[in-house]
Amino acid sequence: MENNIPKFKILLVDDRSENLLALEAILQNESYALVKANSGKEALSILLKDHDFHLILLDVLMPVMNGFETAELIYNREKLANIPIIFLTAMDIEGNIYKGYQAGAVDYIRKPITPDLLKVKVKSFVELSEKTRELVRQDEKLRMANQKLELEIAERKRSEAEIKSLNENLQIRLEQVQSLDSFNYSISHDLMTPLNSIIALSGLLQNLPSDKIDSEVLEIANQIMNSSERMTKLIKNLLHFSRQAHSEISRTEFNMKDLVNEAVQDIAFSIPLGKTEVIIHDMPMVQGDNTMLKQVWINLISNAVKYSQKKDNPRIEIGARQEQSKFVYFIKDNGAGFDMKNYNKLFGIFQRLHSEKEFSGTGVGLALVKRIIEKHNGKIWAESDPGIGSNFYFTLNN
Repeated sequence: MENNIPKFKILLVDDRSENLLALEAILQNESYALVKANSGKEALSILLKDHDFHLILLDVLMPVMNGFETAELIYNREKLANIPIIFLTAMDIEGNIYKGYQAGAVDYIRKPITPDLLKVKVKSFVELSEKTRELVRQDEKLRMANQKLELEIAERKRSEAEIKSLNENLQIRLEQVQSLDSFNYSISHDLMTPLNSIIALSGLLQNLPSDKIDSEVLEIANQIMNSSERMTKLIKNLLHFSRQAHSEISRTEFNMKDLVNEAVQDIAFSIPLGKTEVIIHDMPMVQGDNTMLKQVWINLISNAVKYSQKKDNPRIEIGARQEQSKFVYFIKDNGAGFDMKNYNKLFGIFQRLHSEKEFSGTGVGLALVKRIIEKHNGKIWAESDPGIGSNFYFTLNN
C-alpha cells in the first residue's frame, strides 16, 4: 500500500482476548486497519465515535449482549446500516441462520476458524463494501448535481420570466414614447399654422404708418411679435426633438474641429459673440452623423455663450481628451453655472434651471443633445458650480 496507510478498517468483536489475537494474526495485512472490541457494548461505543468501517467480524456468543443483539442495535443506526457483518460462532449455523440474517448478517464463519476461508471472505466483503461506498458516493454526487441542475433550471426560468417582463414593460414604454413623440410632432406642426398668421398680422401692425397707429398699439404689437417668436422657437425645437426619435443616423467620417468651427459661425449670425473668447483645440476624425452632431454643438455652444454673456471676460473652451480607447469631448465656460442638486433635471425636456427673466430658453435643447448622443451609443454628463461656470462632456461610440 502506498505510504503504508491502511485502506480498509475492520472491527473485530469477541469477548475472549485470545480469539481477537488469533483473528488479528490471520488478517495481518497492510491494507487492513484492525480495531478490537471485547464486548458488544464496547463495539457500539467505538462505532458511535467512528462509523468508517468496511466490515465487522462479530462473535455470536458473548455475555451481557450477544452478537445478534449487538447487530440489531448497529443496524438501527442509519450511518452504520451499510457496514457488512460476518458472524463468528461455534453454534449450529443451520439452526440459527434465520435469526442471524434477520439481525443483519451477510455471512457466517464457523469456529474453529479456517484461516484461508476467513481471508477469502473478508477480502470479498471488504471489496464489496468499498464498491458499495463508491456507489453511495456517486449517488450523492449525482443527487447534488441534480439539485444544482434543478436550482439552475429554476433560476433560469426565473431570469427568463424577469427578462420577458422587462421586455414587455420596455415595449410598452417604447410605444408610449413613440406615441408621445408622434403627438408632439402633430401638435407642434398644427400650432405653426395659426402662429404664422399671428406673426404675419403683427408684422403688418408694426409696419403701419405712424399716423395710423399710436405708440401703445405699437408696443402691444411688439410684445405679440416677441412672444410669437419665442413660441416659434419652442415649437421648432419640439419638432426637431420629435423628429430625432425616428431619424436614422447616417455615419460619415469628418473632422470634429471643422464641425465645431461651422457651428460657431452659424451661431454668430443669430447670437452676437461680442467679447466672448472662444478657444477651439484640435480634435480627432470621427464617424457619425455630422448633421445631428452639428446640432449638438450648436446647442452646447449657444448655451455656453448665453450663460456667459453677463461675465466681464466670457470664455469658452472646446476640445477633446483621450481616455483609454475613447475620446471625451468637452465644452467649458465661466458663466452662471447651476446647482448640482438639480442635476437630475438637466437633460429633461422642458426642464430649466434658470428663470426666463435671467436667461431665455425653451428647455428642449439639452434633451435634444442627449437624444442625439445616445443615438451614437454615447453618453453625456456635466459638472458645474454656481457663478463659476459649467463643463459639459460627451463620448461617441465610433
